[in-house]
Amino acid sequence: MTALFLTGAAASRGIALGTARLLEGNDFEVPEFNLPADELPAEIDRYRRAVFDARMTLKDMADNIQGPLAHEVTEFLDAHLLMMEDAALSEGPLEFIRSRSVNAEWALKMTREQLLDAFAAMEDEYLKSRVDDVNQVVGRIMAALTKRDVLLNDAAKADSLIGRVIVADELEPFELSHMAELGALGFVSETGGPLSHASIIARSLGLPYVAGIKGARQMINEGAMLILDGERGIVLIAPDAERIERYTEKQAELRRRQHALVRLRGLNCQTKDFCTIRLWANAEHEADLRLARENGAVGVGLYRTEFIFLEHGKEPSEDEQFADYQKAVLAMEGLPLTIRTLDIGADKKLPLGQNPNEANPALGLRGIRLSLSFMEIFRTQLRAILRAAHFGPVKLLLPMLGQVNDIVRTRALIAQCQYELESEGIACGKNLPLGGMIEVPAAAIIAPILARELDFLSIGTNDLTQYTLAVDRGNEWLDDWYNPLHPAVLTLISQTIDAGKAAGKPVSLCGEMAGEARYTRLLLALGLTDFSMHPRVLLEVHEVISQCDFRRLRLLKSEILSGEHEDVLRLVAD
Repeated sequence: MTALFLTGAAASRGIALGTARLLEGNDFEVPEFNLPADELPAEIDRYRRAVFDARMTLKDMADNIQGPLAHEVTEFLDAHLLMMEDAALSEGPLEFIRSRSVNAEWALKMTREQLLDAFAAMEDEYLKSRVDDVNQVVGRIMAALTKRDVLLNDAAKADSLIGRVIVADELEPFELSHMAELGALGFVSETGGPLSHASIIARSLGLPYVAGIKGARQMINEGAMLILDGERGIVLIAPDAERIERYTEKQAELRRRQHALVRLRGLNCQTKDFCTIRLWANAEHEADLRLARENGAVGVGLYRTEFIFLEHGKEPSEDEQFADYQKAVLAMEGLPLTIRTLDIGADKKLPLGQNPNEANPALGLRGIRLSLSFMEIFRTQLRAILRAAHFGPVKLLLPMLGQVNDIVRTRALIAQCQYELESEGIACGKNLPLGGMIEVPAAAIIAPILARELDFLSIGTNDLTQYTLAVDRGNEWLDDWYNPLHPAVLTLISQTIDAGKAAGKPVSLCGEMAGEARYTRLLLALGLTDFSMHPRVLLEVHEVISQCDFRRLRLLKSEILSGEHEDVLRLVAD
């Protein structure tokens, strides 16, 4: 029998071979009926009781979570608790009950549809991940209304999940973490994507996850043999013996390599000719910070702050931000933490006062542009970061930088925030190094000018590739045109590295290229000596660097940039 291939989004790397365990979804039938006027107050009370019960269930979970990802999972549960308190879900269904005289279940269903329509109209990946949250929160309230448990079905609760690949319509972070503890090998879901909360947890656990396979539960039978390839975003149903053998060997090879890489922990990262290369980590949650230290990162080259905003669904207070940043600073135990200021806009939207219907959001009010347009939001974040910097070394990184004036205005605001904090008797960091993300062609072209005004540069290759080639990196129809190896992209990377060296300023690269071992030799050839990546791939890149002759690779730079070689990776291969 020929194996059936299903393709989805590669949400977390790795390979799993096991039998399918199908989880019951939240898509159960919802009754609809009208109520007489005298029964509406009781129905309103029933809905309020369901919201209360759902909140209590989440609080109980948060109080009882254990394991290495307890803090991260608790954050997600807290975000769901906040959504339940929001008027859209706490009061919206009540309006339907009053105005249409319908039962609470139907009122909640109509509210959910309204919310999903609003999210769908905005069409971006981060909001799609928020749609998952809406579905999960609605599912919990609906479960309380119908006296039904939606966390895990009874069968999944009763037995061990050792040897099983979980197949679900959607996965909550708590579910995923709990099932991993029970022995689950990997995950497949019909919804979600690489930016969802569940994906973040899967990556932190090091378990493969393929998301966004519509109809997966209809095409996969309970107990069916599956091969899950998280690297390629593929699920094979009922694979033949040859494929099972091939993937088993591939999986064993991955394990052997991971085991062998452990020897690099604690060792300085050097090339064969003794050139020191600094490996930094990209991080967004506490588990990433812990893994960064374990795998020998010299610090965090990119700490994303937008997640605290997205999890709150609004601007967090200064104290809420300070608590998050302080925890991250302390977690690094004296190693530097590079905090990127709010990078909202384009594919990550949040209503902070900007126009929600920008005609071209990728070229609109995003990154540092948004921060400088809403100075009170920026002031609050900078004050929180400065307070956290009192507890350890912190560097500031500005996203979407395009002109010198953005730096001048930011430095002025930093000085103002420092003066305010000192006047209020609040301890804060001083002389924080200020860096800029080089992710638009204009910034790369004027990199020599920016380097004079900044303390360090950081290249964001994801957006730099997109803007240089005029290719939407989120449009799957354009995959053949999204090419980070295009001579124009490599030239801009090279120019930025050269500008930093000429000014005596460090230059790191924190885009996806840094964590792809196949690009490591190429980036070394362009002169890159600071790489920043997800901490799980840090040792893999470390190993490649240890096998390279830096000076030999540097001699290939002019050939790489000439555009005459169709396969530049082959040019730099050993």
